[in-house]
Formats: sequence, C-alpha cells, structure tokens
Amino acid sequence: MSDRHVPIEISVAEEGDERPAVESGTRLDVAVRGGLYPTARLDDGRYAAWWFEAENNPALDDEATTEWVAAPTRFLAAATLSELWDDPTAFDRVVTDGGEGNADARPAAPDGPETPDGPETPDGPDV
Repeated sequence: MSDRHVPIEISVAEEGDERPAVESGTRLDVAVRGGLYPTARLDDGRYAAWWFEAENNPALDDEATTEWVAAPTRFLAAATLSELWDDPTAFDRVVTDGGEGNADARPAAPDGPETPDGPETPDGPDV
C-alpha cells in the first residue's frame, strides 16, 4: 500500500491577521452532526469552513471569524472543523504529530480495527 496525503490547513486567527479570499457566490452552509458550518470556495480552488465569535453569521474575511479549515472539498473542511470544535485536544494532536502519520490517538481495539459497532472480530462486528 502506498502513502497518500490529503492536504488540510488549519488556521487560528489573531487580531489583525488576514483572512483568505473566497470566490463570490460560492458560500454554502454544510450540516455536520446537527451543526451548520459556513463553507466557500477559496480563490485557489480549495474550500474553507470557518468558525466565528459573533451573533450574526459573518463572511470568512470578517474579523469575527476566528478559525478556519481549508481542504480539497467543502465537506472535508466542514467535517474537520466540526471534529476540532467538538474535541479541541484533536488540534493539539494534529499539530504535535505535524501531519506525519496518524493524528487520531485512539488505540486500535485489541481484536482488530474499530468499527462503528465496536471491535471487529473474525465473525464481524460485536453487537
């Protein structure tokens, strides 16, 4: 099996930092686990999903936007942002890992790979 990498950029803005530019008319809010994350196509062809600290729903280039993820698809960007928002320690694991390898620190189940229903056994998932 060969290693293949998907480039995902995670940004946390500080006051005065420049926000990325988006293509006009490409904004679409994407639902991830019941939450809506604004997404838009960036000028470079990637997609961004962003988080903000404001009552209104600002654009990516607004100063109220505090965090964003850029990825090859809008759904990957929104899902990644959702994961990081739900588990802030995931960001630390990604940064510490440097993107080289598995940023998900959960150990594999002793009987095999983890499935949504539990550890996979030779006869299938435990139910």
